[in-house]
Amino acid sequence: MRKSFLALAVSAAFVLAAPVVMAADYIVDGPTIVKAANWDALETVTIELEDFSYSPQDLKLKAGQPYRLVIKNIGEKDHYYTAADFFKNVAWRKVQTPKPNGAEIKAPYFNAVEVYKGGGTAELFLVPVTKGEYEVHCTIDDHKDKGMHGTITVE
Repeated sequence: MRKSFLALAVSAAFVLAAPVVMAADYIVDGPTIVKAANWDALETVTIELEDFSYSPQDLKLKAGQPYRLVIKNIGEKDHYYTAADFFKNVAWRKVQTPKPNGAEIKAPYFNAVEVYKGGGTAELFLVPVTKGEYEVHCTIDDHKDKGMHGTITVE
């Protein structure tokens, strides 16, 4: 019995001393999902950022469907399209700005996209993975309070 207790105590001490490995809080198999997606069936959704509103305010997307979200700022101020929880629950292909002088960014996830006044545009290529309803809003000053918010629903 004494050996069993000692073995249990040693095992417990080892477990408590072992480093804790946290699960990622974003879609970690994104590259696999992106590669398997049918990009020929890509759906494009345009979102216009006006001063203190999004058009459309609410989006409905389908899990597993590849999308290109075109975010255009038609307002007179810079604006954010902030949807951190949604952005962590999609598989990212890329974010790009228009050619010929644009850029392309690849990352496991983003928290927000800022689109500049004067016609700025960003294109988000993604595949929604986790179903649910997600908040989107502008984080600049009081823009959210003035009506710059909405939802993204993944069905």
